[in-house]
Amino acid sequence: MPFEVVQHRLQQTKMFKALCVLCLVTAVLAKSSSPPSSCGTLDLTSDLTQHCFPQDGSHHFVCCVDITSPETSQSPHGNRNPLNDVIKAASKPSSYSWCTCSEEICTQQLGGRVAWNQNGAGWKGFRPPQ
Repeated sequence: MPFEVVQHRLQQTKMFKALCVLCLVTAVLAKSSSPPSSCGTLDLTSDLTQHCFPQDGSHHFVCCVDITSPETSQSPHGNRNPLNDVIKAASKPSSYSWCTCSEEICTQQLGGRVAWNQNGAGWKGFRPPQ
């Protein structure tokens, strides 16, 4: 077999392997942008939570658990955000949970703990990262 043919087949094999790795990485990244299937005790089947964790990650992308102050109505972003009734209706007292639009609302307004951020820890935007 001529050297050029061997070299060409070797290049094809390398490209095939690179393509396989690229496909695997793409599959992992696509899966990682999807929200986990649970958020503390939050009932994700409730009508009250249907806005939580949309596939595009554009809003309500933070899972907030162990909420201690669900009655706090003033958001750290300056807007009024009364959540007491819906948090208590959609989750359990053992660990009140809710989906928020920022980690700050979870920690500063609700006195909760960020369990996960659909767009990655620390993401603060209102649109998912590109």
